[in-house]
Amino acid sequence: MTTEKLYVSKNIRLKPRLWLRDVSSSKHIALVSEAGAWRRFGSGVEKALKVAGYKVHRHLLPSGEAAKNWDAIADLLGTMLAAGLGRDCALVALGGGSVTDAAGFAASIYLRGIPWVSVPTTLLGQLDSGLGGKTGINLAGGKNLAGTFHRPRAVVCDPAVLATLPDRERVSGLGEALKYGLVFEPALWAMITSHWDELMAGDPALTAKVVERCAAWKRHIVDQDERETKGPRELLNFGHTLGHALESAAGLGVLRHGEAVIWGMRAALRLSHERAGLKAAFAAEADRFLSTIPVPLPRRVEPKRLLALAHRDKKARGGRARFVLLHAPGRPAVMTVSDSEILRAVREIL
Repeated sequence: MTTEKLYVSKNIRLKPRLWLRDVSSSKHIALVSEAGAWRRFGSGVEKALKVAGYKVHRHLLPSGEAAKNWDAIADLLGTMLAAGLGRDCALVALGGGSVTDAAGFAASIYLRGIPWVSVPTTLLGQLDSGLGGKTGINLAGGKNLAGTFHRPRAVVCDPAVLATLPDRERVSGLGEALKYGLVFEPALWAMITSHWDELMAGDPALTAKVVERCAAWKRHIVDQDERETKGPRELLNFGHTLGHALESAAGLGVLRHGEAVIWGMRAALRLSHERAGLKAAFAAEADRFLSTIPVPLPRRVEPKRLLALAHRDKKARGGRARFVLLHAPGRPAVMTVSDSEILRAVREIL
């Protein structure tokens, strides 16, 4: 098992000699991005790589969830093959979660696996999705249903790239950060909720602190259970069973991932009170805060459709949906939940 090295500092993305030095013996780099991230940051990273002596082979994936399908992966693999990249090369993924998911997946299967570096350009990517090595693409049946475990050798988190992040992307990242607070570190939940306005305004010091705390938790959990077979890594899915279902039901790309997780956490808090003994006062207080976050809700989402999608979730066992629930803040547990309980929770939040 190789724990990814984590770099968090201003303009670290422009110092590839530092974060590539132990990654590859080759000077050939596949630099993978998408149009939006490339427009803002691509030329700077490409120039820094060239100045450091690397031969750069650029490839742009489609934007958003469109990057996460077989055709997009085949195009990327074809570019790498045509460039003559060998197993000693490395891939650098520059972009949000869709880019790191798709590019990391390509790195895991190209020539049976090459090293890669994650350079996330969104808050969600820096504190969660860019770490841990869960790579993948979507299938017609749902989100992230095909993929591999292939950890990046390094994760490069540059606070400078978040300065102009749109509000919805910031909410998406903070939604995932709130999950870490509820499941692992109640003090982090308290910090985020009490400094919400400053974080939404992009306060660099506070944002870096949130990134560092969440990233530390992600690496700690993944080190214990890299392939999600022992239990600890499953705890990272609080709010995700119905969150992923809502993403799929709304149409991939309509909701940001962290926005869907916020809805999923609201349902999970209700189920935690009913099934796991979470105190009603805390469940209500946490739900009140989550309900104030401006997250869109797609219309015409049928509760029974969400239930069917929850049954397709990778954590489902024996036809029953499994949820990460809370006995108390910082005390999670995984439980099976009945269809009637799921439907009741869904109808209360929609």
